[in-house]
Amino acid sequence: MGGTPVKVDKDILIVQSNKEVYFNVYGYDINNPNIIVNPYGNSPLTALVMFTSNDYSKVSITIKGKYDNDINYSFAKDKYHLIPIYGLYPDYDNKVIVRCEGSEKVINIKTDALPNDFTLSENMVYDNYSFYNVNYPYAIDSYGDIRWYLNEHYYGNITELDDSNIIIGSNYYTEKEDSTISFYRMNLLGKIYGEYLLKDNYYGLNSTYDDNVLVKSDKYLVMDMQTGNIIKKLDEVDDSIFSNNIFDLYNNVSNYNISKPVRFGKLSKTETSNISSVLLKYSKYKDNNITISIDSNRISLSNDGDDVIYVILDKFLDKKVYEVVDTKYINLQGLNGKYTIYYKINDKIYKTDYYIEV
Repeated sequence: MGGTPVKVDKDILIVQSNKEVYFNVYGYDINNPNIIVNPYGNSPLTALVMFTSNDYSKVSITIKGKYDNDINYSFAKDKYHLIPIYGLYPDYDNKVIVRCEGSEKVINIKTDALPNDFTLSENMVYDNYSFYNVNYPYAIDSYGDIRWYLNEHYYGNITELDDSNIIIGSNYYTEKEDSTISFYRMNLLGKIYGEYLLKDNYYGLNSTYDDNVLVKSDKYLVMDMQTGNIIKKLDEVDDSIFSNNIFDLYNNVSNYNISKPVRFGKLSKTETSNISSVLLKYSKYKDNNITISIDSNRISLSNDGDDVIYVILDKFLDKKVYEVVDTKYINLQGLNGKYTIYYKINDKIYKTDYYIEV
């Protein structure tokens, strides 16, 4: 049995929950609020402003625009205030005004510049706030200024729900990079509330549909967002249903509430290879042509060599073989227990020092 476990990538849902430990209102007031910019690490033009008030009180905010486009919003009465700030400008000293119980606090938030490889759409419409997704998802205002973006390569179009949450494809791509294994429901702060795993791939199109969500997989799926259940499957829909990208930054947004994220659904079993893989005789693997890691959904393998490599996952009475040419993802569905890892290269078997445990 290999003695070294394969590197486990951190579960994004757990990572985000760990960040929420610092979302603290206690000991802070409007004159000395707790301010966290980009609170989840993936939405740089957002912030959380947190404090308590003496009584249950309303909070109103103004995010100053460069022109005549201030963002104004008021939150319902509360005593413990976690106020989401959306619509900051990149590479800019943003001015945010927070008001509560007759007091006013001016907060200056300096943001970083956009990533060097940030790409704009060639067909932007300067109307209210509009979503786009080229190599990064982003939103512009009516002057064409970027007021929101995600710094990961999430996939497909973006649909806003009636609470300013959005539906967007995940950043877990398939080998062909033309689809992902799942999509997210997240808020504009970048908090993922739900990951929806699909047995077939997600092809980057989503929309609301009779109070549910419609997504494009091998068929069009109508899903219940609260349960992840598929309500119906459709062979065809009018593609114009996916074209609406106009939204409101603050659409029924309430005082921020921390809730536990949920992962829905299951991936399909990854197809195995039928190639012969007798393990009676083997050598020790000493090259570094293949890298392997595991996350909450799948095993990721990358073959940097010229030879086709067959990865063999072996445990007692359960052996699975997968062909790896360049990149290979092996879904965890159907795997259970502890597997020693072997490679077959040019008809020779090599044992590694590694194992995975599912």
